[in-house]
Amino acid sequence: MVCVNGFGSWFDRARIISAFCKCFWSVAYYVVRIGDALSQLLNVVVFFGTNPNESVSGRAYRLQKTVGWKQLRIVIDVLFSFWEDNHCELSYNADLARAFKLIDEQ
Repeated sequence: MVCVNGFGSWFDRARIISAFCKCFWSVAYYVVRIGDALSQLLNVVVFFGTNPNESVSGRAYRLQKTVGWKQLRIVIDVLFSFWEDNHCELSYNADLARAFKLIDEQ
């Protein structure tokens, strides 16, 4: 590494930043997968769900016309509004995409 005025070259700094970004997004994706797994666990254990691959948010969206689930969907969407709009709908679509992917792999 060639140093200029005590700093690495632009190329070296760019490589460090690139490596940091890759590491950050890998960790972020891992944390999201853990959250998804915990949501599926809660769906089965706490809400007595029959589908172990469905998240609480996805189930709240799917059953939003049912008393209780509509209110839960609203609460979840508000809690996750800092992350994304329409969290429950997006979770429902992600649950479906995961199910279709599993079917395609068979």
